[in-house]
Amino acid sequence: MTTRDRATAHGWVAHLRGGGTTPWLDWTGEAASSGPLPGAQQLELLRRVNLASGGSTDAGLADRVLATPAAGRGKADLPLVGVDASAYGPRPVDPAAVGAHELLRVASVLLAEDLVALGPDPVRTSWARPWRRRFRLVGDPVTVAGLRRDLVARGRPEGGPRPFLVAVGAPLDELLARTWTQRCFETGTKPWEEWLRFWRERDQLPARADLVGSVHRWHARRPFVRVVTDLERLPRQVGVRHLPHVPVPGADQAELARRVAAVVGLRVPAAERPALMRTLQDRMPGTGAEPVAVPRREHDWVATSAARAVRAVTRAGYPVVGDLAALEPSGATPAADGGPERVLDLAVRMVVDPGWRTAGARGPSEGQVER
Repeated sequence: MTTRDRATAHGWVAHLRGGGTTPWLDWTGEAASSGPLPGAQQLELLRRVNLASGGSTDAGLADRVLATPAAGRGKADLPLVGVDASAYGPRPVDPAAVGAHELLRVASVLLAEDLVALGPDPVRTSWARPWRRRFRLVGDPVTVAGLRRDLVARGRPEGGPRPFLVAVGAPLDELLARTWTQRCFETGTKPWEEWLRFWRERDQLPARADLVGSVHRWHARRPFVRVVTDLERLPRQVGVRHLPHVPVPGADQAELARRVAAVVGLRVPAAERPALMRTLQDRMPGTGAEPVAVPRREHDWVATSAARAVRAVTRAGYPVVGDLAALEPSGATPAADGGPERVLDLAVRMVVDPGWRTAGARGPSEGQVER
């Protein structure tokens, strides 16, 4: 393309700061002059933020986007194509050609900073009832985490002397997906397929997907164990009449949380990160995307592992509430959900919309009790 001077580039930056959405290669406006140029990742992210906000981006937010460094491993701030650049360092690029992965490296830092500034939502509790049934939940991490908070809010926390250990089961492919998803909303982890390959190469199940292993870790004895595969019958096992439905976050929500968790981990002590990530999980807007699913190439391993898990429960003789066949893989396959671009769309939506930072967390109100 035709070489442009830095004043033209500064004019485009000023256009973006003012809410403009014109791509760099289409820019023919006035020139300006002011200091060093931001990186192409920050400039393209701001252009997308402007598109999402209808050109009404707050000046303070625009400045934040342009000043935010990219997180994690990846390319350094990239110079604009067409502007005279040094013979050293990264090659100049067209900002519109920068991939979603690079833009997410910047967006995840913005969201992590907002989350740390917001702080964790207060834990909602009610008086514990001395006559309550004593239990402890293990198994399906997404379901267990959601129900645990609901039960605490209703005065029915886990624990107590000799509690029943309730192991919540699900088809193993879904259980693996939910284990990874919940890790994304707690401490962060590896990308989904890399994480799954890690366990397949070791021919092991992660701790929370291994029902019998979970029982053994709590040293629970057979009379005080229930393996529950029928969620409609779960309320009775924990001494309540009903339990809420716990939605499983979509693939885009989990992947964005995974990226944000990595940045949050650099800004707060390790012990504080899970509470902040629970706040993000409660406040992240829905998108309608399907949860992650096991790729076809891993189906044989998952089927073999599920058969082994069924045999282990049978040998242990634990009472089963439901049908052990429910632990067999569902065979769900990954949906065509748009990949990184859909994750970026969610990130931009959250950067633009301050509602998630001000709205109260979802869930039962403080002191709510069951009727």
